[in-house]
Amino acid sequence: MNQLEFARIHEMQFHGDIRFHLRLHEMTKEPLWPEPVPPHWHEEYEFLVITRGTGTACLNTRTMHIEPGDILFINAGIVHSFRGDEKNPLAFYALDFGRELISSYGNDDIQQKYISRQANGELIFRDHFKKDDAMWPHIEEPLEEIRALCSQEMAKNELLIKSNLLRIWHYLCLDAEATSFTLKKKDDERVRMIKQILQYIQENYARNLTLCGLAAYFHMSEGQFCRFFKSQIGMTAIEYLNYYRIGVACDMLKDGMLPISEIATECGYNNISYFNRTFRKYMHCTPGEYRVKK
Repeated sequence: MNQLEFARIHEMQFHGDIRFHLRLHEMTKEPLWPEPVPPHWHEEYEFLVITRGTGTACLNTRTMHIEPGDILFINAGIVHSFRGDEKNPLAFYALDFGRELISSYGNDDIQQKYISRQANGELIFRDHFKKDDAMWPHIEEPLEEIRALCSQEMAKNELLIKSNLLRIWHYLCLDAEATSFTLKKKDDERVRMIKQILQYIQENYARNLTLCGLAAYFHMSEGQFCRFFKSQIGMTAIEYLNYYRIGVACDMLKDGMLPISEIATECGYNNISYFNRTFRKYMHCTPGEYRVKK
């Protein structure tokens, strides 16, 4: 697992081919990393199906329990993360695809009624479907067919894959509910702020970041900043900062031969003892042991 895979805030990686913007990937718990997916977002849509384990999903301002069989729809731009239970780690598969894959190249009825209205927020899709939900089989069956088709030669199955995506979209549109613009606006403001904070941490993790400094930068009191961050991400700002820094350190330990003390400094730790303690807390081994294992 590299830095792009587990520590990217705004994921810029293109999923699939520009001519067929889709990728399906299977995910199991990384043995040396406790979190399968930390907070991030991307411009693509995503369906995620839990195949094993239990845990928690965070989608923008909401937190939900997840278990085998659960299906999540993650809209473009949604900040999302997943945390597995320590004794029952998560496994899942995810299908990422671009809006253009299901769009019409013309402003016909299908584009206006079912694609554009969803993109501009008039159609609000539910994001969590459980096995006892009447909608669940209408989504699970075509997703499983896409999964099987992607395991074969995708170049021969594009039409079947796209038809199954449109089938799912049909049922999501039937199920969609309109939402209050006021509520959506408030939610958008919170999401926009947390994205700015995560981006700032990503760009400045090597500096001496403090709660006081972060709060002042985003024009909040320290208490207000701490409460806001914890409510949106599910961990404290310092926990997330350490999480991100240790992820960068793992990449540096794996990909190069810099001394551990230099890696600690590059990752924002001026005290090597504190770095070692923090590394062990997250990775359950020392930096030296991790370098040997990788």
